[in-house]
Amino acid sequence: MQPIFWMIIIIAVLVVIIGIIAIITSKPSREEYKRTGKHPKGHYIGMGMAFGIALGMPFGVALDNIAFGPGLGLPIGLAIGMAMEQKYKDKLRELTPVEKKMKKIAVLSAFSFLIVGMIAGFVLFWLGAK
Repeated sequence: MQPIFWMIIIIAVLVVIIGIIAIITSKPSREEYKRTGKHPKGHYIGMGMAFGIALGMPFGVALDNIAFGPGLGLPIGLAIGMAMEQKYKDKLRELTPVEKKMKKIAVLSAFSFLIVGMIAGFVLFWLGAK
């Protein structure tokens, strides 16, 4: 089979696994929000960054440089998220110990999947070049 096929399969599997980890690690925050009615610090910054990347993607596609769009959208989303954090700072709370632990797990998982994905990409590229 073609290496590009395997690359697509690997990316799809990694995205599904990362999605499952995100759902599992966000459960304590959802439960704490139901209990207190407050989001954890950094909530609006993360939300702004995610929306900025998603909204920047069409600009990258339109300009025929896919990396430019998210690179443009990220700082804009970050600025909007920081402004929202300041606006709602009285409705934010500190992370609980469980949330801190889950955040570490999520970051380490994402980083490890990034490394695995990069290694798989290099191997498939190398196999395709032969």
